[in-house]
Amino acid sequence: MPRRTLVLLAVGIALAVLGTVMYLTIGRDNDGDGTGSAGGDRTTSAGTTPETGTKDGKAAGSGENPADGTDATDGKGTGDGATGKDGATGASKPPASPAAPGKGALPAGYAEKSDTRFRFSMAMPAGFKRTDIAGANSGGIYNTAMGTFPRVQVDFNSRPGTDAAAAWENAVAGTKAGSTNYTHRGIKAVQYNGYRTVADWEFERDHNGKRMRVLNRGFVVDDKRGYSIMVSCPVAEWDAPVCKTLRETAFATFKPKD
Repeated sequence: MPRRTLVLLAVGIALAVLGTVMYLTIGRDNDGDGTGSAGGDRTTSAGTTPETGTKDGKAAGSGENPADGTDATDGKGTGDGATGKDGATGASKPPASPAAPGKGALPAGYAEKSDTRFRFSMAMPAGFKRTDIAGANSGGIYNTAMGTFPRVQVDFNSRPGTDAAAAWENAVAGTKAGSTNYTHRGIKAVQYNGYRTVADWEFERDHNGKRMRVLNRGFVVDDKRGYSIMVSCPVAEWDAPVCKTLRETAFATFKPKD
């Protein structure tokens, strides 16, 4: 076969694979450790797509500085140089038992983070920063240090689909194949901020020998903005204050950006 034909064929295959990934992000899936968003490692957003191709959600790095474009806006200015370019300030890890916030206030030890690259703002533990890029540059992974838990992954898709639950259903097989001891806990449509389509996908899997539970919420804001928020915690800590506060605060404070 002529060399030119082989090159064109390779390009065609690459585009087909990319198209599949974008569809999964509700077109996509990601979990952290560079995987995707609607599910967790390599999972996507229900407005995104599940990540594919890596075990335990460990995808190849993007080669870009994962901290670029992320800012902490907790009213204390930018970071002191010890927390990375995202300007995160405060504790180096989430508080063991965040204090109950007053009305309209954030939990103790939390700060609002703004990520211009993936077009959102959300409150997280002050020590969280973007430590990795998920999937094919689909989103960011936020925690105190790369590979640590709990963590949050937020994926963005500029061409979202129309059915978050269906997108997650389509992402299950790929996520299961790329995970260790995947256990499906369910997918269900939910109401969230009045967005046009929203679905929660829950599952468990092993990560570096530890059992993790994942809640991946995918949703479509409008024709040009689809997201997924994926929260991962050790199973034994899922209902503990540190993990419960993390996911409740993430969902309560998330705001899409233009």
